[in-house]
Amino acid sequence: MTDDVLKPSPSNRRWVAAFLAATFGTGALKVAGVIDGPFSWVLFLASFLLIIPMARATRRSMAEKGIKSAAMDRYSRRFMVASLAYVALFFAAMWIARTYAPGMAVRVMLAFTAALPVIFMIRAMALLLREEDDEYLRSRFVEQSLIATGVLLTVATLYGFLNAFDVAPRVDAWAAFPVWAVGLGIARLVQGESAC
Repeated sequence: MTDDVLKPSPSNRRWVAAFLAATFGTGALKVAGVIDGPFSWVLFLASFLLIIPMARATRRSMAEKGIKSAAMDRYSRRFMVASLAYVALFFAAMWIARTYAPGMAVRVMLAFTAALPVIFMIRAMALLLREEDDEYLRSRFVEQSLIATGVLLTVATLYGFLNAFDVAPRVDAWAAFPVWAVGLGIARLVQGESAC
């Protein structure tokens, strides 16, 4: 493949940067107390809508470079739908639990409901590996997944030791998948390719 094929498109990078800035920016502003109340949650949730133009820009970039794949298109759609469902169900479940303080059975049901889209994201990744015919694209995705796993293991280990020595507060285990997903994004940037 030529160097032109390996370079991410400027449009794709802008959407990735906008998504990361919006989600982490609104989260940081909320934690810092700059924005508060329902407006902060609406702003944070709205930032996840940037997943849609980001996915479209990636598919457009792949098509322009001649590396479009039907399996990757299906993966993008599956992952995007599951991601948006995850955000919606996670915040809805948290709101219900905090607002109504339901009994144990309802809380268990809320926890499983919030986790279900993550299972569908993992399923989308497994289906991509099964459905992708192009060995090069498949190997790039496997490499990205390994880098993301390395990022997660490094962050979990370092943070675990900080927590063990009472330097950092406890973090809920559900944060593992978002950290892994950020690692996947880092891997795509490290590889310098918008192919998958």
